[in-house]
Amino acid sequence: MFEQHKLWLKNQGGERAQLRNADLSNLALQNVDLRCANLIRTNFSGTDLSGSNMSEAHITYANFSHATLNNAIFQDADLRNADMSNTQMHNVDLLHTDLFRTDFSNAQVSDSAFKRIETSNTIIELRDPTRQCLSAK
Repeated sequence: MFEQHKLWLKNQGGERAQLRNADLSNLALQNVDLRCANLIRTNFSGTDLSGSNMSEAHITYANFSHATLNNAIFQDADLRNADMSNTQMHNVDLLHTDLFRTDFSNAQVSDSAFKRIETSNTIIELRDPTRQCLSAK
């Protein structure tokens, strides 16, 4: 399916990835090219998507909880109402991404991810990096 999507992106036949409501949880999907894919309500919980490109993808209501998204690209993606809680997101590109009501609770996010984005109506609760354990008081 990913190969067909890659061909579609190159205008060489294939077909656009339609992963709406798919369960892709707990998989190793590093460096996958999902630009322009339909990922609405897709379950990526616990999945390693490091280095993946999801630019211009439709990702509303997707579940990325506990996913690893280091070096992922989400430029111009629609992440409205997505669950990004407890994710690891270092060096992530969120330029022009729609983050309306996206939940980043307890996410490990590098500061650069939010420098060039509009964060109104976005839930951001970053954990204190100096704490060894989340349950420590």
